[in-house]
Amino acid sequence: MSLRDGLKQNFWAVVAVAAAFASRLWLKSDELTGSLRVLVTWLPLLPAALYLRTIFRWAHSLDEMQRRMQLDALCSGTLGMLFIALAVELLRLAGFATGLTFGWESYFAITFFLYVGGLVMANRRYR
Repeated sequence: MSLRDGLKQNFWAVVAVAAAFASRLWLKSDELTGSLRVLVTWLPLLPAALYLRTIFRWAHSLDEMQRRMQLDALCSGTLGMLFIALAVELLRLAGFATGLTFGWESYFAITFFLYVGGLVMANRRYR
């Protein structure tokens, strides 16, 4: 995949993250009312949904081998993040990691890096 294609494919993800940061900054102000706060909170959902549509279209355009590799990487990323989130939550419930909290950005970043690691492992396995 060329750089241009990669940027085109991930455009809506960048817009969603930018909208999330903008909405977080906007929510810190006290001038927003209840219903407007909900609207600002949901601001990143539309570009995120458009990103999901782009990813589904891309996944359906792959051949069988590439789909399998992407599925392996996706499973390792999401299941790895699920394990990390469960472990952190259990530590917090036990009172050991009470100050350890992740925002959605951290969960997204960790999942992405686990996905990349899974993609590297899948590429090695199917060489």
